[in-house]
Amino acid sequence: MILMNRRLLAAGLVLSTLPAIAQPAPRPAQAPAPADPVTALRALYTKPERASVNPFLTPRLRRLYTEQQARGRRAGEVMSGLDFVFACGCQDSDDAYHTRNVYRVVSRDERKAQIAVTLKLFADQPETQVITFDMLNDNGRWLIDDVSGASGDIAWVLSRLLQMRE
Repeated sequence: MILMNRRLLAAGLVLSTLPAIAQPAPRPAQAPAPADPVTALRALYTKPERASVNPFLTPRLRRLYTEQQARGRRAGEVMSGLDFVFACGCQDSDDAYHTRNVYRVVSRDERKAQIAVTLKLFADQPETQVITFDMLNDNGRWLIDDVSGASGDIAWVLSRLLQMRE
């Protein structure tokens, strides 16, 4: 009798968890579309470090980015445009650099915007650099269509780097 009660109790516990097991995992709520391009860039800079940049890119720039990643995998090396973090134009920074960013709207209309972000990569160093984002309003979402900057006397444009084959 006791053995039977234990079996029934165990079976009841297993059956009670089946609805939870059968249901798909809840999907995280998607953040509302940024109302302005600066808000979109702030979201880029505060995303988790390992999170993909793809949700922030226009389809054109996302395609260039993923094609260059595929070329790099085939070649077994890091390809141009992927060898640095485009959001800071750097390979190294302190963890809190994004908290010192200064955003300036260079131009904006209903469809396009250009935002210059002045970065100070290390709190204890006086140097700053400017990264410029070309943004497009894609169905109410501000997405990055291109990025440009300079490191010393070398200027770069992300879309051009992503099309380089070597």
